[in-house]
Amino acid sequence: MKLKKNSVQKEKVYTTPDSYAAGWLTLKGFIPKLIEQGDKVVFSFDASDELYNAISEYNSGALIEAVRFVLIVEDLKSQVFLLKNKTGLWDWD
Repeated sequence: MKLKKNSVQKEKVYTTPDSYAAGWLTLKGFIPKLIEQGDKVVFSFDASDELYNAISEYNSGALIEAVRFVLIVEDLKSQVFLLKNKTGLWDWD
C-alpha cells in the first residue's frame, strides 16, 4: 500500500498496481483512475478511512462475490490494455 500526495491537487491518494486489490475496491464502490508510471499502469483511489477499511477487509480474507469480482477485474485489465495501446506503452512491432 502506498499513500502519496497528489502534487497537483494536494489530496491523499492510494495507488496499487494490483488489479485484484483494485477489483475489490471497485466492487466496494471506489472508482479507480488509471495512471501511467513509466511502462506500468497503476490504479489510483482517493484515500479515505472507508477506503483503508475496505483494504483491511480485503487483506483479512473477506468473502467476495466471485462472478462480479472476476468481471470487474477483467474490465480493469481491459482498461489497462486499452490505455497501454493508446499511449504506445506496448509496441507491437
